[in-house]
Amino acid sequence: MNERQRWQMAFLQQAKSDWETYQRTRQADWPTCHRLLFLQMASEKLGKAVLFAGPSSLETITQSHAAFVMFMRFAGNNHKLQKVLGMKKSQQRAQIKSLLPLAHEIELLAPALAQGGPNPEYPWQDTSGDIFTPTNYPFPLIQRLHQTPQGIQLLKYIEIFLKRFEELFM
Repeated sequence: MNERQRWQMAFLQQAKSDWETYQRTRQADWPTCHRLLFLQMASEKLGKAVLFAGPSSLETITQSHAAFVMFMRFAGNNHKLQKVLGMKKSQQRAQIKSLLPLAHEIELLAPALAQGGPNPEYPWQDTSGDIFTPTNYPFPLIQRLHQTPQGIQLLKYIEIFLKRFEELFM
């Protein structure tokens, strides 16, 4: 296994751990911010694990937080995934495309991408001067993830991607 593959597997291992923690927060009465933090971290590391298969440098991959949407676009064209899902290429692309807005919302939870707005990790101040803490913020995204067909499908896909990563993306 070369160095890039070792980095890829390290990011995958951490993504799986973050996903497992996210799953555990769903079973308990955890604040929404913590649930979303682990989901955001799992999806970012999942995306980065795939990026190691491409030409991007280690520095570029590790310093960016914008990896999940790129990963989802890549998944939309993945022939192995198409077979696993039992879809035609056009169906798979349409399905993944319909999930991109939610994937983008998850990606924007990273404090570095939230541009001083709502994020599950740090307090922020809005334009009127009000200061918010993640633990007291409702994060409407959580309802869209757990109560809409697209949200439920996206979470199901993340689980498939993590469980079958080696088969689908290596």
